[in-house]
Amino acid sequence: MTLHIIDEGHPGKVAGVYSNESGAKHAVNILHNEGGFNADEVDLIPPNDVNFGEKIEPDNKGIARTLLGSHIILGSCGLVFGLIMAGILSFWGPALTTSSPLMVFIALPTLGVFIGLLVAGAVSLRPDHDALINQTRDATNHHKWTVVVQIKDDAQIQRAKKLMQASATSVTETL
Repeated sequence: MTLHIIDEGHPGKVAGVYSNESGAKHAVNILHNEGGFNADEVDLIPPNDVNFGEKIEPDNKGIARTLLGSHIILGSCGLVFGLIMAGILSFWGPALTTSSPLMVFIALPTLGVFIGLLVAGAVSLRPDHDALINQTRDATNHHKWTVVVQIKDDAQIQRAKKLMQASATSVTETL
C-alpha cells in the first residue's frame, strides 16, 4: 500500500457560478463534450441545495486516506528529524545537550512528532478548498447555480477554467 500526503482521486476542483439553470446546464454539456470530463467528474449544484458539500467533496474514502497518510508520513518525518537533531546535538552540541543526551533524545523526537502532526493537520484541512466552498455556499444561498468539476491534474484545471470562464459569473479553482 502506497501512502501519499494527499491521496484523493481528484485532489483539485474548479467551480463556476452561473446566474441561471440554462447557463449552468450548457456549461455541463460543454465540459462533457468539449472538455472530455465524464459524469462522475462534473456536478451541478442548484440554488438552496442543502447537500452541496457532498457534491464538492464526494471522495470520503480519499479524504480519510489523506488524513491517515499525511499524519503517518509527516509524523514519521518529524520523528526522524528529531532523532537526527538529537544525535547531532548530543555529540557536537552545547554543553547542556552533551551532558544530558537521554533528555535530548526524549525531547527533540517528541517535539518533531508533534510538529509533524500539526503540519499534517494543516494539510488535511485543505485550506485551498475554502474559497471554492465559500463561493458555492454563497451562490446557492443567492439563488445561483454552480458547476463543480473534480480535477486530477493541472492540465484539467486549465481546460475546465477555459471552458467555464466564457459563460460563468465567477470561476474558482483549488489544487
